[in-house]
Amino acid sequence: MSTDEQAREFLQDNGIDVDQLDQCPFGTPEEVIAEFTDLEHDKRLDRIGELVAWLAGRGEIELQRYRKAIVDAKLLGAGDWRSLASEAKKQRVTQIRTAVRSDCPYTSENGCLYLATPDGGQMLLARFVPEVVAQVIRDDGAEITTLIKIRVTRPGGHSVEVEVPAERLPMARRWAAQAIGASAVITPMSRDEAHVATAAQYFGNDQWDSQTTYAHTGWRADIDGTWRFLTASGALGAAGLDTSVTVDLGTENLNMYALRDPSEVGAESLATAVRASMALLDMAPLTITAPLLGAAYRAPLPLLPETSAYVVGPSGSLKSAASATVLQHFGRCLDARHFPANWNFTGNALESIANQLANVLLVIDDYAPQSADDPRRLATAADRIFRGAANSAGRGRLRPDGTRRPERPPKAQIAATGEDVPPGESLRARLTVTTVDAGAIDVTKLTEAQRRAANGVYELAMAGFVRHLAGLLDADAEYADRLREQIAERRAELAQASAGHARVPEATAGLLTGYREFLTYAVTVGAFTGDEATAQMDKVKTALLQVAAEQTAYAKGMAVAEIYLRALASALVSGAVHLADQETGREPEEPERWGWEPYPSGGYQSAYRAKGKCLGWLSATGDVLLHPDVAYEVARDHAGRAAEPLATTKVTIHKRLKEGGHLASNSEDGRPTVVRRIAGRSRRVLHVRADRITGESA
Repeated sequence: MSTDEQAREFLQDNGIDVDQLDQCPFGTPEEVIAEFTDLEHDKRLDRIGELVAWLAGRGEIELQRYRKAIVDAKLLGAGDWRSLASEAKKQRVTQIRTAVRSDCPYTSENGCLYLATPDGGQMLLARFVPEVVAQVIRDDGAEITTLIKIRVTRPGGHSVEVEVPAERLPMARRWAAQAIGASAVITPMSRDEAHVATAAQYFGNDQWDSQTTYAHTGWRADIDGTWRFLTASGALGAAGLDTSVTVDLGTENLNMYALRDPSEVGAESLATAVRASMALLDMAPLTITAPLLGAAYRAPLPLLPETSAYVVGPSGSLKSAASATVLQHFGRCLDARHFPANWNFTGNALESIANQLANVLLVIDDYAPQSADDPRRLATAADRIFRGAANSAGRGRLRPDGTRRPERPPKAQIAATGEDVPPGESLRARLTVTTVDAGAIDVTKLTEAQRRAANGVYELAMAGFVRHLAGLLDADAEYADRLREQIAERRAELAQASAGHARVPEATAGLLTGYREFLTYAVTVGAFTGDEATAQMDKVKTALLQVAAEQTAYAKGMAVAEIYLRALASALVSGAVHLADQETGREPEEPERWGWEPYPSGGYQSAYRAKGKCLGWLSATGDVLLHPDVAYEVARDHAGRAAEPLATTKVTIHKRLKEGGHLASNSEDGRPTVVRRIAGRSRRVLHVRADRITGESA
């Protein structure tokens, strides 16, 4: 029975008409507004306090109904109302404490818990005293869980608090041992754990604090009816930062995602911060800085991301330092020593963090397959996180009872650094790759940027931008839809001007939209004039289009057909395979070029010996006729050795060879393979242009 029900029963037992009490003596919300508006300030506050005290006994729905009316009428601020309501609830519970405790069968003496017996005595339950002190509602954006905070006090007064999921409250032995270890003695008896858990609730007496803790960053529209952006510092909205909203991201590094209140500074300081942020474009060539900074500006837009930025370069190229400086737009402490994630994390951990860090930049540092214990595991983790981000898709999971858990797609705008790019044609198309050569980053400018980042300059620029976006979201319910339309229009425009992978224009369109919105804000705060903003936009657009063109080459280099042919060429050069003459089945012309080696001729018919297995044959016209099965096995083996896994089926590879124009001919029925006479026998083969194997094509 809840405290409200117990209090209601107590009042009825004492001859009080509870139904009569349910009629608000202050009138309806409209009547309250009409009466309170004309009162003097102090008198109005007194009356509102009396109203809140009465409403505290009528439940949260009534409190919220009157709160909305009074706050909307500007008779009291939302924060002041929350303070009054919290205090009123505590006072009301204190008033009925005696009534509620009158039927409590538990007592505590000398730090031990006792149960009253029917004969008026008491029985030892536990050598500690439990008490519920708080109830925490944890909202991570996908699921809401309830945690119970229990204070466990040992004899002598030493106490420890422990948080347990609500469903584990009955497991008293477990949470007591978690709190005080071997001192958690519970006397064995019938329903002993149930008694201890119930005593904890009785001793807490419903006086515990109940609070909501958010475990994610990004946008929420259900906090006081306005759009708020959550970071560890609180909820940032159009009116400023509300520090009463609790956000706990779980780890010290994640809690460094914290935006300050831009309302604390003037317009000139905001304008200076915005100009400093855009000046990061000059830290290195624009093909490096434009995608990285664009990812930071794209991150807070209320849409899931289209691409992930990827900065590749050798060790010592300062790629991590530059990426960290951009990351510090979302918290001054997020420097190169405090990246939120790196590639040593498991795939599951990376997926969880990418879902938790919504609408912020997530930098995953140091993809280095050459030094990894298991390069394939590393590639698999990269594929999962980047593919999930681009597809806005999470993996389906089940609870232990078989019911489905909510999917957790990556909601962060991901950027990553590495010494190599993860393999896979479609994966690379989902990345915006930029290459950092040694010496490309200006050390002097980077050092100055790091100083500004540590002083919170970039954090202030992003906080102002987020507050600007909150105002747009509050004022225009269709703002997110209009952003989506802008991205679609830019994507269509870019797709007409390029012939690359279909995902590349969409990725570029998303980054350009981030720049467009940030520069619109920059003009609003006076950081740039309209002409200056246009010039900046033209500059980054040119750079991003150049990156997009290079991106097409990245994707093409990882095409299935390209990997297949490279692997065969590698096998041929290494001597693992050979090509024979189509007519004779023996060495062809220029045998050493095709996998044969000289051999002493004494007693032998041929002066050359074949190396490895037969990959296929050379035709009279100089083309290659591949044995389909052997070529597939060889290609898979050598592609894996080159860290370019070829998991595609043989049928699909043959189809890609045909689509890519790598075949010199195919059968009349459209099949990639053709029938040719090989050393007097008919065989079905792949007729491939020789230059596609030797790499001598233009």
